[in-house]
Amino acid sequence: MQERPKFCGFNITRSIQDRVFLGFMGLLFMFPTGYVLYSHHTAVSWRAMSLGEFLLAVFIDEVVLTIFLLAACCFIWGVAAPRWIEHYFTKTISKFLMALALISLILLGIVIYVFSVGV
Repeated sequence: MQERPKFCGFNITRSIQDRVFLGFMGLLFMFPTGYVLYSHHTAVSWRAMSLGEFLLAVFIDEVVLTIFLLAACCFIWGVAAPRWIEHYFTKTISKFLMALALISLILLGIVIYVFSVGV
């Protein structure tokens, strides 16, 4: 029996079960992240922030936007399963994993600093 091709190195195939699951999860995550992006950009005054607050807001916006794009790609792929969306899906997953790696490195640096200063 021929094995189904896996998507992006994950255990995701083009089966109906996987497509329904990804479509539902994409729809589930699209609404809250889209709401956060919309409400944050309409309520925040960027000029009233300090540099540190601005950089943190940009970083958080980038992470939320990445999750929104990943959810949108999941929903589109779940509904239509076009091959061209797999390219964007792969790029968004890699961007999300890089953001998680950066967050872990920043947290590691904070832990090392706190233990070295002795606060």
